Amino acid sequence: MSEEVEPIHAYGFFTVSEALEVNEIVVYEYIDYNRYYASVARDLDRLNRELEKLMSGMQHYLDSEEVVINGERVRPRVIGASLGFRGDPEEPYIVFFIQFRGRPRRGLNYYENIYEEEEAEYPYEAYWVFPSNAKVEDVECSGTSEIIEGRIVTIRVEEGEKVMGYEKITFRLS
Repeated sequence: MSEEVEPIHAYGFFTVSEALEVNEIVVYEYIDYNRYYASVARDLDRLNRELEKLMSGMQHYLDSEEVVINGERVRPRVIGASLGFRGDPEEPYIVFFIQFRGRPRRGLNYYENIYEEEEAEYPYEAYWVFPSNAKVEDVECSGTSEIIEGRIVTIRVEEGEKVMGYEKITFRLS
């Protein structure tokens, strides 16, 4: 990625099945005044090499985290990536498709993520949607969180906010 490409915002969308299969879509938005990604997108071979490099970088980042479901470490895997533009070649976004799975239990379950503390370079949000037979009990995270209708979690972190390097969502499955 060109050093002139500046991340400005990110979104993470997580859907959780009753079998604790987690499908994650992460979207990073950028400002790219030199149109680096626009030039990459014009050449299919170059685009594919760039996406492979981005997927490898994201996988390396995920491998540095410790993701745990119900006491068992799980391994998120990047299964794809895509490049798009918000209508202007100076406003690219990268989408990563990630999957992982835990072993569900009746009653109380939990997801934990342990990673390096940092300061948020840009604002981001995460949205978790649990299955209809789930009820979220508690959320521990940096930023602000909200539980909606008992099974949807929103997390918001502002630019410059200290990120503690730990997340935990506790939920019940009936």
